[in-house]
Parts: sequence; structure tokens; C-alpha cells
Amino acid sequence: MLVLAVVLAVGAYVVTRIDALDHRTLLVVVAVGLAVGGVAAQSAPPAPVEVATTVASDPVPNATTPAASDDRRTVAERHGETGAVAAANASATVVGVAGGGRITYRTAAGERRTIRLAGIDALGAGGGDPERFDGVVTGSYGRTCLAEVGRRALIDARTALVGESVTVRSVTGSAGAPTAVLAADGRSLNRRFVERGYARATDDRYADAERAARSAGRGVWSCATVEPTPPLRESAEPALRIAAVHPNPPGDDAAALDDEYVVVENAGEESVDLSDWYLTDGGDRTYFFFDGRTLRPGEQLVVHVGDGRNRDGHVYWGASAPVLDNDRETLKLVDGDTDRVVRLSY
Repeated sequence: MLVLAVVLAVGAYVVTRIDALDHRTLLVVVAVGLAVGGVAAQSAPPAPVEVATTVASDPVPNATTPAASDDRRTVAERHGETGAVAAANASATVVGVAGGGRITYRTAAGERRTIRLAGIDALGAGGGDPERFDGVVTGSYGRTCLAEVGRRALIDARTALVGESVTVRSVTGSAGAPTAVLAADGRSLNRRFVERGYARATDDRYADAERAARSAGRGVWSCATVEPTPPLRESAEPALRIAAVHPNPPGDDAAALDDEYVVVENAGEESVDLSDWYLTDGGDRTYFFFDGRTLRPGEQLVVHVGDGRNRDGHVYWGASAPVLDNDRETLKLVDGDTDRVVRLSY
């Protein structure tokens, strides 16, 4: 800026003295002035540009700044959560229960939602396919048994849950079939269904509950054992009967022969000598009670299909392959001395 001021001053002086200079001298002075002025202009820093700023209390119409909700949606999409519905510890009221673990609830905002209980495979109102529940007797007996359990499960769930407050701990899945973990009084409804034998576990979280229900023969797992009602026998004396049959152990039947068994019971009031009795299946396989056992009134004897050492209350058929059909069978308990027969079909 100082150099520019000097140049301007020199130019002014020249103008005042222009009459005293010849033309050649005047051109030299003008050229020098222009050169010095150009150098000064290039070296000077650019002048700041003044920008007008408007402050307003209301948002500017058509503003393009993304909202916070848009940012959250973008993050969810980046993590692949666009098809999920998420909720955590939201309160709701149960308004309907259907078969298959489907529950309809009303949120605090009044919205109705229907979900399936996550991590379980529950019976429908009309039962289900026995093949879904490993260990359940297949065929008509299994289907009939599961249908009865399904009806009981639906009545029990509706009685206990409709109108009750629940906590929706989480909801995941597609919009068409969301699944959820629900809790009532701090206890998981998903686990409750498995504990009562109304569902099998499809999640490791409920595997222990399924084992307990299987062991106790609750709900679905009661269909793993055939029990005659009322006791089936053709003669009043002696009062032996086939009290139960467990034909389809979980997993590979050939690998669980000891868990395939028939239960013989003395339902009479006198002891029965089993020396002349034998048990036969629908084919030609027969088990003879050769050891002279006696069953006292009310006592039971479990006949295991596999091989093992006989002991109190348990004897072993000694078969190397499954004996009992999983879906259809007629068993006979025969008194070889009198030809009296007790039958059980399933």
C-alpha cells in the first residue's frame, strides 16, 4: 500500500509539471508509474469479501439440512436393519391368543400388533405334525394326542394371558411375521410355553426348559408314551395290563434301544406270577418272562427293548434293533397257561 501511495504522488506531481516536460520524458515517467503500480497490485493481499448474514428465528423454507431421524434411518440401513421392528421393555396388554404361539397385544399408544413367540415352535389349535416333535409317537395316535394337547394349550394360554399386562422385550423379523420375547410378571412367556410342554425349543435359551418338560412328560411330550384309558384287558383275573408304551425315543431309535420300552402293571389286588406270561408285538417277536418274577399289587415292570442286566423293576428284551413301531402297533400280553390275552393297540 505504501508503494502505491508513492506512485500516485509521483503521478500527481508529474501532472502538475507536464507543461515543462517534453513528450519523450512524459512517456518514460508514465511507463515507470504503470510498472511500479502493477507490481504493487500483485503483492497486495486480496481484500476480504463481505458476506451478508441473515439470522432468523424460524427455519428457512425448503432447507436441505438432514433431520436427526433421517440420520438414524441411514445408520440402521447401513447395518441391515431396514426389515426389523425394534422395541425394548415396552408395556402392552394382551388382547388375543391364537395357536402356534401367536399373540396379539395393544401398545400404550393403542396400536394392535400380532407376533409369534421367538425361539419356540408351538402347537397349533388343532395340534400338529408329530414329525415336528422328535420322540412323539407318529401316526394317528400321535396326531390325536397332539390335537388334544393343542386345545388344552390354547385354553390355558387364553385364560392366563388375555387382559394381562406384558413387557415387550424385543421384536425382530419381517413385517409379515415378526417374532418377540414377551414377559409377564418378570417371567418370559416364551419359556413358560416350553416349560409347560406346549412348544419345543428352537433356541438354546430354552433347551433346559424342554429337557425338563420331556422328563416330566408334560404337554407335547405326554404324546411320546401310549397309555390306555381305561385299562385294556380281557379278563378280570389276573389284572395284568399294559400300562404304557414308549415306542419312539428321541433321535435315532436304533441308538436308543434302552429308551424304547413297554410297561406292564398289576392293577389287581393279588400278586401275579409271570413265569408263564410272554409279551409279543404285532409281528413274530416275543419276550418271555423266564425268571419267575412276581408282580405285587400296584407294581410295574419296565421291559426295555435293548440289552442290559435285569434288576428290580426293569428287564431287557435283548433285541439288537428296534421292536416297536412308531406309528402303528398291537401289543399282546399273553398268559401261556390259560391263553388269556391283554391287548394294547395304537
